[in-house]
Amino acid sequence: MFKQPFKNNKSSLNGLQHIQQSLHQQKTLLRLVQRSITEDLAAHCLHVTASKNTVILFTDSSVWASKLLYLRQPILNALSNYFGERVRTLKVKVLSKHTAKTPLLPKSPSSHTLKCLTEANDSEQADSLTHSMNKLIKTLQKNKLS
Repeated sequence: MFKQPFKNNKSSLNGLQHIQQSLHQQKTLLRLVQRSITEDLAAHCLHVTASKNTVILFTDSSVWASKLLYLRQPILNALSNYFGERVRTLKVKVLSKHTAKTPLLPKSPSSHTLKCLTEANDSEQADSLTHSMNKLIKTLQKNKLS
């Protein structure tokens, strides 16, 4: 008999349905937690996940996280009533804020690189490539000063 590389999942839900069901449960738990605390704190509860006897509550700053920890007991009581069994642990985690990326500035060549380009282009030819290269070097030197 060959070994099965993957466990046969006998559940009637396919992958997306399982994810959708999990998200729905998390949304329900979030609403439950938000109803069990004051409105100003509820606005800062962003997401809730639950596994076994542990619930993780995500918030947007450490200040709100510490305030939520003071209300640990009402939150645990509300969740215990919902699950029908005692929820033992409440963890509060802070989601990092997404910082806007600063636009990357183009790299400018060093003075040594500009000097090497100037020396390499010191030919007496009057072709368009030499002329274009001289314009580029002058522009780079001008931008280097500013």
